[in-house]
Amino acid sequence: MLERTNLGWPETPYGSVTSPVQKPGTWLTGIFLLWGEAGDDPILMGAAAVFMKIHRTQSLPVSAPLMNFGYRVLIPQALGETAAIVRQLDTVLVQARRKSQILAWHNGADDLHVLRQLPRADDEPRHPGVTAIADAWKDRSTRERGTTLCVDTSHDLGPAGLISDTATAHGLEPLKSFAGQQQQASAQEACDALTEDRDAAFSPDALAGSALSSALATALMGGKHTGRLHWDEPLSLFQALSEAAWEAAPSLLGGVASVRSE
Repeated sequence: MLERTNLGWPETPYGSVTSPVQKPGTWLTGIFLLWGEAGDDPILMGAAAVFMKIHRTQSLPVSAPLMNFGYRVLIPQALGETAAIVRQLDTVLVQARRKSQILAWHNGADDLHVLRQLPRADDEPRHPGVTAIADAWKDRSTRERGTTLCVDTSHDLGPAGLISDTATAHGLEPLKSFAGQQQQASAQEACDALTEDRDAAFSPDALAGSALSSALATALMGGKHTGRLHWDEPLSLFQALSEAAWEAAPSLLGGVASVRSE
């Protein structure tokens, strides 16, 4: 499993490192998953989370050149790593449920359904973050005290469907290489390359860029829907990523990556 992470601030997301006189940060978390199929088995080809600081009650302006956010991207390096990625994702979801004010997810119900159906070893416990968020997703109009507000950027904003279409409708410019059906096609091509041991056809940067750009779009749209973020001109996701997260996918965004493999 390959992890590319940049939290963007000295403290970790959700205000987990604060002094006694500091108030915990107010966070918006955006989640996006990329899937492929090997035979009839769903394969998680990428998971990305974007963390943005927001104001508790006011809407903040955002622009691509000045955007600041943290992120975490997990991508496989071989088949059989879906369970390991889900375990890391579950940790993010556990924290997000309790320490993030807003959790945005595009087509969250579909992803959560697949996550809950994935096979587990007999000695592997259930994933508490996936389970809790899936239960909360059933009724996003209510919010348990002390937990995150859940926003599905496909169904709550519309138009429902591909994230590139929803993003465009809300003033975001998606990366052209992942617009429309190209995103799913590239994820499946990467899955096929892993299945057939075709290393030359497998691009970690493409997977990382695809998942991260969609997670950023999801976070921004979740902020817009809840009145925490706003922008006047169309925002270029490529510009925002190349300024604040180029190390996540250097061949796509420029620069030299700092990569940690596990």
